[in-house]
Amino acid sequence: MGKARFRGLYLQNTGHPLCFSFVTYTPQTREQMVACGDLGQDEEYFNPVIFDFLLFVSEGILGWSYADLFPIGYDDVKIVASRIRGAGIQHEYLIGIKQDCWNESMDSALSHLRIVMSDASWKGSPI
Repeated sequence: MGKARFRGLYLQNTGHPLCFSFVTYTPQTREQMVACGDLGQDEEYFNPVIFDFLLFVSEGILGWSYADLFPIGYDDVKIVASRIRGAGIQHEYLIGIKQDCWNESMDSALSHLRIVMSDASWKGSPI
């Protein structure tokens, strides 16, 4: 994976073991997607922020293939809060990991992520 793929995305610890501060580009809302025809009125909306988070963590930071190795999925993640950064091109999200279906592989993935992020060279994105 090239670093350019994840340009402008940042992840920081929050001090809580299951919450992260994640910065990504402001996505279209469901209403915007319906209005421009990208999503039908009756189609299910999947929040692109959660997909950005999962891909950034699994492939961008850990270097794992999301489809093959990463044990945390869309339904395991929630957006707790958000705020606009700067002129609104980016948003900062408080991302929480749910513990509903917690297992050892999820714990291992988050432990590995915390190790990477605790390194002194970590500046919010992969070097």
